[in-house]
Amino acid sequence: MPENAIQDAIEAAGGVTALARALGVTHQAVYEWKRAGWCPPLRAVEIELQYGVPRRRLMNPRLLDIVDVPSASR
Repeated sequence: MPENAIQDAIEAAGGVTALARALGVTHQAVYEWKRAGWCPPLRAVEIELQYGVPRRRLMNPRLLDIVDVPSASR
């Protein structure tokens, strides 16, 4: 499986369980995001703020086609 932004967030947090705990979600949710390659937009903002992974890389690409989501790094 290719690396994705969710994997970057997992590594920055110190593992799946640590990321899940920091976001207040189950580790199963994080594994599902990793499998999909993206997470919900509000979680993407949280991850960007806590771990510096750009939200645009964390969100569903089809959603990005619909709305312009600014990045904190702009």
